[in-house]
Amino acid sequence: MKERFIKNRAILIPVFAICLSVALFFFVSSFSNEDDLEIEVSEEKTKEYPEYIGEKDLDADINARAAISYYFDKDGNERNLYEMNIEERLPIASISKLMSAVIVLKYYDLDEEVGISENDILTHSEFRDFRAWEETKVLEMLYPMIIESNNSAAFALAMISDRFLKSSDENRGVELFVEMMNREAEEMGMNNTQFINASGLDTVSDYNYSTASDLAIFAKNIILDNDDIFEISMHRSYNLYSPDKTIYYESFNTNQFLHNNKNDWQDYIIGGKTGFTLASKGCLIIVLSSPEKDGYIVNVVLGTEDRFKEMEKLINYTYKAYSF
Repeated sequence: MKERFIKNRAILIPVFAICLSVALFFFVSSFSNEDDLEIEVSEEKTKEYPEYIGEKDLDADINARAAISYYFDKDGNERNLYEMNIEERLPIASISKLMSAVIVLKYYDLDEEVGISENDILTHSEFRDFRAWEETKVLEMLYPMIIESNNSAAFALAMISDRFLKSSDENRGVELFVEMMNREAEEMGMNNTQFINASGLDTVSDYNYSTASDLAIFAKNIILDNDDIFEISMHRSYNLYSPDKTIYYESFNTNQFLHNNKNDWQDYIIGGKTGFTLASKGCLIIVLSSPEKDGYIVNVVLGTEDRFKEMEKLINYTYKAYSF
């Protein structure tokens, strides 16, 4: 009996050792697979959104002095989809009027009458294309200023700023308004932006300037805090009536993308602003809602001969290069 036990033990010990080795192999392998899974999940979390899906040689071929396409969403994702000279300070022309609208919406009583008299119009050359009546309300003046880029409307709103903005000096008018524009830009983090007037018109020696990067920040702030501005910018036209409603002035939107629909992405436009002077050339901001996610795509071109053609190329590029 003892000999039989010794003989069986001699057989069982190697078998037990083999079984133990196999069990340890699978045990260690399971941990290894979990580690691999954790690495894959970690890599997935660090992947940027939107995801780049374009070919290596894909090029937007933008003919402008500066351009940016910037994505952000409410989940905290943000990414520059395209950038060219985005920190270069450049004249921005009537894109400036977006900041004028921010000041008006933040500080003015929108139901108050602007009260620009015939004497005001005769006194100030800035009113050479004025299209309003003395009783016109502040809110209504925003429409021609934004959608048709009316310079006189911007000047009128700036001129009456001492009625709404607190200051130790009285009758500062336009100066006070521009000061508030610059203060607002600073608070938004637009560190390379300067305003010298409410309209964006060039002077003999200076102009309102900004960068593509700053304007992307600006558009983001408008979307989050002043979306009424982009809602106004989506009107194809707007009728400004005299107090007795017998005559009116019709403003037409300068944004050509609102008057045609040749690109699928035009259905996603939620706002924009045009600009042009001799110093700035063509400037344009177009903001889209993203197709598949709760996000936005801010597109800016500055200093171009054909702002709508270059903007079309920029947005077409983003849709080819990224998955939303």
